[in-house]
Amino acid sequence: MNTSNNGVRMRVDVALCQLIPSPGKPEKNKDVVCDLLRKGDADVFVFPEMFLTGYGSPCEGLSERVEACIGEISDLCRMTDRAAVVGTPRYESDLVYNSLAFLSPDGDSWYDKAHLAGFGIYAETGFAPGSAPGMGSYHGMLFGMCICYDIFFPEILHGCSLSGASVNICSAASAIQSKPFLDRILPARALEDVTYMAYINNVGPTNGLDMHGCSRGLDPYGDLLAECGTVPNTVTFTVDTENLEEARR
Repeated sequence: MNTSNNGVRMRVDVALCQLIPSPGKPEKNKDVVCDLLRKGDADVFVFPEMFLTGYGSPCEGLSERVEACIGEISDLCRMTDRAAVVGTPRYESDLVYNSLAFLSPDGDSWYDKAHLAGFGIYAETGFAPGSAPGMGSYHGMLFGMCICYDIFFPEILHGCSLSGASVNICSAASAIQSKPFLDRILPARALEDVTYMAYINNVGPTNGLDMHGCSRGLDPYGDLLAECGTVPNTVTFTVDTENLEEARR
């Protein structure tokens, strides 16, 4: 990350970490996140939907282990002055949410998936729906958050952009069948909100589905900045607030 002398312009490097988690092993997946925080060359590291436990893996009985892993990642973010955005279950009373944790030196934020998929090849029974928007902050740069099916409901990210987000994140578990729709909707979301887009998807066989990967970073016009392809990969793109303001003008 760097800023201009007057502290206004920011350039933040965002890493799209399209990696395959170990199902039901939050500690092992936490180690992957922590290793990138220690050795990577980006500022903000973004991981796919439910990365900490694996999409579709049972969440029961994992609350204490998940919370311990999140705590360790959060502590490391402060030590390294970096941020991690991690898909994870979130436990509250007797409810479980499909969530995105934004862990940052600025403080930790959460978003609970509002629109749960329950049709066709997707089944997200057992999760409670979220009811509020979520935004994270890294050195004052704001990031809007949504999870997979949420991307088809424009008000979620539009509200984040109106609230000052420079980047909107969509963390996903999107199978090959859904790729044509994501290819259409992602540039539209970036362009209509004039906001950078960080789309991070699962990749490979996952819970009986074939995740298509193709994670990508888009500029505020919806043009491609970086793409992971269809194999495990990590790519980085730069968010520049001066370019963002010019696009909005």
